[in-house]
Amino acid sequence: MAPPPSAVLSQDTISAIHHTTILQLVTNSRELITVSAYVDLHLHTSHSDGLDAPGTVVAQAAGLGFAAVAITDHDTVSGLAEAETAARKHGLKFLHGTEISSTFDGREVHVVGLGVRPDDPALLDVLKKLQEDRSVRADEIIRRLNKLGVPIRRSEVQARAGHAAIGRLHIARELRALGITNTVQKAFEKYVGRGRSAFVAKTSLPCGETIGLIHASGGLAFLAHPGIGATTRNRLLRLLELPFDGIEAYHSKHTAGQVAAFAQVAQERGLLISGGSDYHGHAGTSQTELGEITHAAELGKVHVPYAHFERIVEALGKPASGGQAAIE
Repeated sequence: MAPPPSAVLSQDTISAIHHTTILQLVTNSRELITVSAYVDLHLHTSHSDGLDAPGTVVAQAAGLGFAAVAITDHDTVSGLAEAETAARKHGLKFLHGTEISSTFDGREVHVVGLGVRPDDPALLDVLKKLQEDRSVRADEIIRRLNKLGVPIRRSEVQARAGHAAIGRLHIARELRALGITNTVQKAFEKYVGRGRSAFVAKTSLPCGETIGLIHASGGLAFLAHPGIGATTRNRLLRLLELPFDGIEAYHSKHTAGQVAAFAQVAQERGLLISGGSDYHGHAGTSQTELGEITHAAELGKVHVPYAHFERIVEALGKPASGGQAAIE
């Protein structure tokens, strides 16, 4: 028996239904990609104390399927141009960043700036001064090591550091390479860690000044890895009385409980949430800038949901650079 006239579909109607179904599938796929995409907004390169070039770090992140990254080298923005070029090549969204050493209550605290203008004159002037101070500090550490009979030379450490200003981590790596210590960890424990015979304190900005500098350069200021170091953990609520824009809830050294707790603090205070691996390259055991010994962060092990990146970009009020528009 023939179907009733109402049940007969014209070819145009069938084509329309097919087209609508395809559009819905595409829409659902885009939503799925957005929901399942991740970002890493805390990465280091050879322009500070990382081992890999900026382009290499970005390529690795792209290979692991990240949707967006930020390079946050210590007290410098010199690697951002190379990283941004690589991000465009690989179709990654990209935010300019830096991690600035600061002080609060006389103790070291780190502040990550995201979305900063890397050509901002005031930012560049301050970072240049911090780099110069790092160089002076490195000379004094090496002088103290030589006085202790350790045959370490600045030229060799600088060769190891490459583009970067010499930091304690570079010196510790050289001590291990020379066979003075068996590990980077031992170099810190015996020579360059806080309170040890060759330790020299680092020049840092007051935390409030750092936040102001980041804001003036068009960026947002995040309290870095609050789960690392007793200074930040014990003073978290007082630190958040400063005009921070957000907290790094996600970090390779944060437990799942810490991630949830820091995210809750951020939500209660109307702050943005950020974070990342704090990747420095494949180095086995390493030393953080805050002086804690840790296993090297592994790229791809920390997954910050893409929605947090979208909120950061929205707060910045400008698109992230890279291969795609910031928000599609």
